[in-house]
Amino acid sequence: MAFDTPDAHANEIDLAVSDLGPLAWVLDELRKSLEGATKAIRRFVRDADAARGADLASIDTSPLRIARQQVHTSVGALDMVGMAGPAALLRAMEQAVQKFVSQPELCTEEEAGKVERGSFALIQFLEATVAGRVVSAVTLFPQHKAIAEFLGAERIHPADLWEFDGRAQQVALNFQVQALEPSPVLRGELDKAVLQVVKTLDKVASTALRDRFLGLHAGAGSSTESGVSLSTLWAVSAGFFDALSQGLLAADMFVKRMPSRILSAYGLVAKGEAAPAELLLRDLLFFCGQAGNPAAESGVVLRAVRQAFGLARFRTSDYARGQFGHFDPAVLAQARKRVAAARDLWSNLAGGDTAKVKATSDQFGLVADSLVKLHAQSAPLAQELVRAVQTTVDAGRAPSAELAMEVATSVLYLEAAFEDLDPNDAGLAERTAKLAHRLEKVRGGSVNEPLEPWIEDLYRKVSDRQTMGSVVGELRVSLNELERVLDQFFRDPSNKQVLRAVPDQLAQMRGVLTVLGLSDASSAVMRMRSTVEEILVNELDAVRAREAGTFDKLGNNLGALGFLIDMLGYQPSFAKKLFSYDPETGELRPLMGRTSVATRLPDAGAAEPIVVHTSELTFAKSPEPTAAMAMASAGVGAMAAGAAVAVTVAPTGPVDDADFGDDDLRDIFLEEAREVVTNAGEALVALQTDPSNLADQTTLRRAFHTLKGSSRMVGLNDFGEAAWAFEQLLNTSLAEQRPASAGRK
Repeated sequence: MAFDTPDAHANEIDLAVSDLGPLAWVLDELRKSLEGATKAIRRFVRDADAARGADLASIDTSPLRIARQQVHTSVGALDMVGMAGPAALLRAMEQAVQKFVSQPELCTEEEAGKVERGSFALIQFLEATVAGRVVSAVTLFPQHKAIAEFLGAERIHPADLWEFDGRAQQVALNFQVQALEPSPVLRGELDKAVLQVVKTLDKVASTALRDRFLGLHAGAGSSTESGVSLSTLWAVSAGFFDALSQGLLAADMFVKRMPSRILSAYGLVAKGEAAPAELLLRDLLFFCGQAGNPAAESGVVLRAVRQAFGLARFRTSDYARGQFGHFDPAVLAQARKRVAAARDLWSNLAGGDTAKVKATSDQFGLVADSLVKLHAQSAPLAQELVRAVQTTVDAGRAPSAELAMEVATSVLYLEAAFEDLDPNDAGLAERTAKLAHRLEKVRGGSVNEPLEPWIEDLYRKVSDRQTMGSVVGELRVSLNELERVLDQFFRDPSNKQVLRAVPDQLAQMRGVLTVLGLSDASSAVMRMRSTVEEILVNELDAVRAREAGTFDKLGNNLGALGFLIDMLGYQPSFAKKLFSYDPETGELRPLMGRTSVATRLPDAGAAEPIVVHTSELTFAKSPEPTAAMAMASAGVGAMAAGAAVAVTVAPTGPVDDADFGDDDLRDIFLEEAREVVTNAGEALVALQTDPSNLADQTTLRRAFHTLKGSSRMVGLNDFGEAAWAFEQLLNTSLAEQRPASAGRK
């Protein structure tokens, strides 16, 4: 049975150059879709169990069909943001659900659990990526393998989730060794050595195989197999055996099968028959990447292969155990809410408010329960937190300063840990044990121990995050006010009075942006201020300014600033690189969707030769790295509030604007608009019950504000004008705190 594999033309995400905005934008919808799919599958399993003994054909399979559609939609979303590895797992899940639809009897508790765990792992992986952790999709392999086995896949391999760019066949290596030609004698030597390696991963035999394949590399010349240079294939095979000779690869079945596959390919080539060279080369490169960097004095061939193909950019991952899917994401979300509530209650209690001491005790009991569920090794800290709060409850008064500080520190750590939980992190159990020990000592009457460096670092990071969150919030408020005033002026240019406060507001915003190191954005705001001042002193006639496009430039800068400010909230370092100010036009522009950095492949003719002595394997001259990462181009569909963007993986070389045009942007806008309209509809239903609820009115106003900004960005100006009219109506209603009426709904 055929089984889908990921698109090879995608790189593992590099947070230094990749915008996580598109993923952050679709993550909530992905989560909802996958949760809905797993619930639907579970519902069918329950119905089937209840009807045990009856004809399964009589059971309604519509839940399975709904689940299939939800998973299919999620596949499209991941493809849209350029995440090929995770999308491969999702495709496997889609195929599994399709199999349930066609054969309902196969949808058992066990098989449904495999799809559910795949969903858990995928969401946790995406959350970790959005949180800024550099993680590899290869860690999703345990879930992928379980589903692939259910599907009866012909090929199941961790490299199927590896996001390599697929240009291996274009890279040449230049080792100077004695050339070898295929022969019966050589085949005998290879057979003997491969047998030893397959049995025990023998290092001496691995070294011998490395040398033989270096010789074959030198003797292959310019011959190719399935579009792959045989010289390259044998050189990378030598790199793989070099990794084995250094003991750098796990002794699992995937590694042990590789020598036999290489030998089989050699046999086919020697007989003049076709060999699966491209797939073999990809898998070999995967293991050369998994091996990591060898010691400085050894692993010369492996190091050369890693440099030539840029494999250092890929993380070494434990594909056997994985690090995701160990718990339901809903349990983690619940734990985060419990910790946040416990933090607030403890803060009030430590400040002397003993009215809710019982509620505080109950809340910490819930926190302890969540901690044990998510990480059983942290049970000592869970127990100490409950005891510390109980001590305060028994005393009937606010806790001592020492105890208040230690509990607050533990809660702060749990907040940080639950924000990006990795149950496999060995440091988690160690740190929770240290926190439990500190709590126990203080509870026993000891003074606080000095803060360890990692605790100080934790406080510093939390402070920085809170500061950035506050700054982003203030910038959003300022930008919304600027947009409201400028909208008002654009519709009535004769009323310049509304602009009086704008120069000062822009000056304040510019100061904040300058402090944050956003020089391009600061320059754009300064230019906007100069433009507004010219309008105010009548040096720039409003009518002619509109005709000259001045109003459009101000509006475009507002949109770009909204995009930038939202990005500061989830990826501040990238926000500094993503925008450029054009002094000639006075506009701030996002740098996505129109350029790409082409991968520079090595020139075999110009490369320095690597002189290899098969007895000692030393370099005559170390080669410089010859391959660079390709940057993924991004397509942008930005909103005036709550930026929405989508990334597409760009091809190598020049990028044509048509690759990501208006139709693509409007598709993204429509996806976003569906969610916004759904939220607005829910707010309208709520207002029918409680017309005075200002929170629901605010939700409705925000929906029209979002639709206004994003529709203008994709050229749907009439739609934007209509949304603006509704927003103005709601602005007036909110300002006067009037209840919603039938005429305004």
